[in-house]
Amino acid sequence: MEIGGVQLRLLSDIDGQKAEGEKGTKSFIETLKKELEELNQTVKTAEIKSVEIASGKSEDILGAVIAATEAELAVKAAVQIRNKVVQTYQTFIHMQV
Repeated sequence: MEIGGVQLRLLSDIDGQKAEGEKGTKSFIETLKKELEELNQTVKTAEIKSVEIASGKSEDILGAVIAATEAELAVKAAVQIRNKVVQTYQTFIHMQV
């Protein structure tokens, strides 16, 4: 699903699992690494477009604003996911066995 240029993925897509019980080929760590690389690339693209506008190499202000907004949303989503993972980890740590 895509909302405002930011693609949202289902959990089954993130860990590499296919529909109908097929096993995924990617590990969680590989998928996480790929997603973080994509996030980094999104932020770098926004920075490059901003520098091009500031230096006068480009006049595409709208493109720079869109890239900055996409980067901001991607970072906010990543932070929220991190927060949920930490919260889940803390819940497991405090469970009594």
